[in-house]
Amino acid sequence: MDKLTVVLVEPPGDEAASVTLRSATGEVVAFCWPCDLHAGDRIDNRLSTLEADVRASYCSDWPEDEREALSTEWIERTGPHAYRGRGRVVDQAQGLVEVNGFIIEMNVPGGAYVDFSITRLDVGR
Repeated sequence: MDKLTVVLVEPPGDEAASVTLRSATGEVVAFCWPCDLHAGDRIDNRLSTLEADVRASYCSDWPEDEREALSTEWIERTGPHAYRGRGRVVDQAQGLVEVNGFIIEMNVPGGAYVDFSITRLDVGR
């Protein structure tokens, strides 16, 4: 599993912080507590969520062209640590979804791709 790079810790040296993380294909800002990270650190690629609403992007009996159209990963920031998007289920038993190079733990229903809304993305510890 690839590591993530810590790009920015704001405020630096504080017990709770916003941490900008970079994967090979994107950046996100996650909540970190307790936070002992510094810019340039490399951390495990496994983020968690405080609360997430997750549902399958499509059903297996949908036409192939619709399934293909709904199989594109994306993530959009909607608040300081909040996101919505679509990701690929990489391990349903462990609840792991990959989106733009980030592995995020969340309760995963069936399906190869899921749509999600996250109230707070957290640095996994």
